[in-house]
Amino acid sequence: MIITILLSVVAGVSFLLLLFIIWKKLPQVRVVDPTSSPEARVKERKRAILEDRLARQTHERVQDVRKVTTPIFAAIRDAFRRVAGKLTAIERRYQEQQRKGAKQVVDRAELERMVDEAKDMTSAGRYDAAEKLLIQVLSIDPKNAAAYEAIARIYIFTKSFDNAREALQFLVKLSPKDPSVLASLGEVAELEGDAQEAYSFYKQAKELSPNNPKYLDFFITAAAGAGDVLEASRALDHLREVNPDNKKIPDFEAVIAKARESNKNKKNE
Repeated sequence: MIITILLSVVAGVSFLLLLFIIWKKLPQVRVVDPTSSPEARVKERKRAILEDRLARQTHERVQDVRKVTTPIFAAIRDAFRRVAGKLTAIERRYQEQQRKGAKQVVDRAELERMVDEAKDMTSAGRYDAAEKLLIQVLSIDPKNAAAYEAIARIYIFTKSFDNAREALQFLVKLSPKDPSVLASLGEVAELEGDAQEAYSFYKQAKELSPNNPKYLDFFITAAAGAGDVLEASRALDHLREVNPDNKKIPDFEAVIAKARESNKNKKNE
């Protein structure tokens, strides 16, 4: 009986001692759990607020950029559509006149004067005024090749290459064998960085006018850029024959030598 009582007392004391130890260690346990510490909870809340603020600011900046860029891209798109629409409308009007057999009295001298005036405007940098005048000419005479070529030059100068190509494609319909038109298409392709397409157009221009130094100049550079060293060398030999005083000949020789070296390096890779 006494032993039983003693065991009960010892067990009770042990239990109380265990509770005391747990109570003493409880602050340390709270430190281990970051969410149980007031300081940790404050830090966690601050971090969440900062993350939320950063996300909100990023979203706002993206929206600001969209507000700025969207109108710009829309304006560029609309400008191209307007120009393409004008040229297409001119062609449709001409086709309608042809279908109806309508004839319009055209003052060729006046139209020529207007084209010359537009060219002067272009030289002076008055591109918008020149474009309007040339579109007026094309509205009267949809087959005016000089006006198409002049308006294409405006678009090349202003780096509106899609519009330039559009105008030149109309001109190709009127003069499919005109080497200057093909050379202009080659120029547009070259300015856009398409060496192969530029080479193709310059080659067509050279074939139509094989003794023209200007087209030979264009072709030599394009052929070398496209890696066709043989054709570039042949064209250079022909240029020496038709225009031996051409001051660009040493430059062409250097371009061809560079292309030849580039081809060798590609083979060795």
